[in-house]
Amino acid sequence: MENIKQLRWGILGAGIIAHRMADALALHEGSNLYAVASRTPSKADAFVAEYNGVRALSYEELVQDPAVDVVYVATTHNFHFENARLALEHGKHVIIEKPFTVNAGQAEELVRIARVKKLFLMEAIWVRFLPSLRLLKSKLKEGIVGEVRLIDISFGGFVPPQYEKRLITPELAGGVTLDMGIYPISVACYLLGELPVEIKSMAKFSKTGVDELAAYQFRFPSGAFATIKTSFNLKTEKKALVYGSEGYLEMPDFPVGESFTLYRHDGTNDVLETRQFEESNGPNGFEYQVTEAVRCIREGIFESEIIPLDETVAIMEVMDRMRAEWEFKYPFE
Repeated sequence: MENIKQLRWGILGAGIIAHRMADALALHEGSNLYAVASRTPSKADAFVAEYNGVRALSYEELVQDPAVDVVYVATTHNFHFENARLALEHGKHVIIEKPFTVNAGQAEELVRIARVKKLFLMEAIWVRFLPSLRLLKSKLKEGIVGEVRLIDISFGGFVPPQYEKRLITPELAGGVTLDMGIYPISVACYLLGELPVEIKSMAKFSKTGVDELAAYQFRFPSGAFATIKTSFNLKTEKKALVYGSEGYLEMPDFPVGESFTLYRHDGTNDVLETRQFEESNGPNGFEYQVTEAVRCIREGIFESEIIPLDETVAIMEVMDRMRAEWEFKYPFE
């Protein structure tokens, strides 16, 4: 695999996210979009018409095709586990659109298969790979705000019509936590470099029975706290604030903002310095996770240090625990 000039990708699913990944692959010289599969033939046909040279295959044909090196799972949440397992069992490297699976049990099984078969596996939480967020993390590591003590993230808004069915339908594993809440949860863990040891949460449920508004509070081993608010049915700020012993950072337009501002102090309420940092996130955003996946596969690495598999499973466990507190299960669980 290391000697392949271009990695050939197959995409399972032909919806909005699949199109965005296809556009990202076109930007990456080390990748070639080889095939797409959809349970809806008209979607696959439209996809092929848009992307020249792409083959429309069945799911089974795609994972059995020896020309396919990597499979990107872009189906609805409820199908992630079975689709990824199918690809892994046929010897394909796999990237799964977030959330990795619906629950931690499913995640553990996929990780087990990938490790036994020595295949690359990664959750595609694309924002963790963005240059702006990686810059923010590097500045925190440098101690730019001193000891990090609190992360406060708001991430909400009214769901656009094209995403509504996926978000509100229990049978599709809808709900704000798996779809939107996972972003601030994952980012908080990424920025701190640790996982929460104490979790408190609450949720408000929609008429269809999924969580539409949720709030989480986490305590981490370092003593840092995180507070997160998220909703798909409420217009809120999209902002991250990271408070430390010597200042704080503010990132508007979370999680895709291309700038953040430092406010330094000397342990008092007086701000002594204000400084802005900027970093472009490119035309698509997905291209950075593609770059990381291709690098790992070419180097014979089976998971990314940016989002390790054990952390992916642990974050699924966090969301499982919160849903258990809410007595919220999906119909197929």
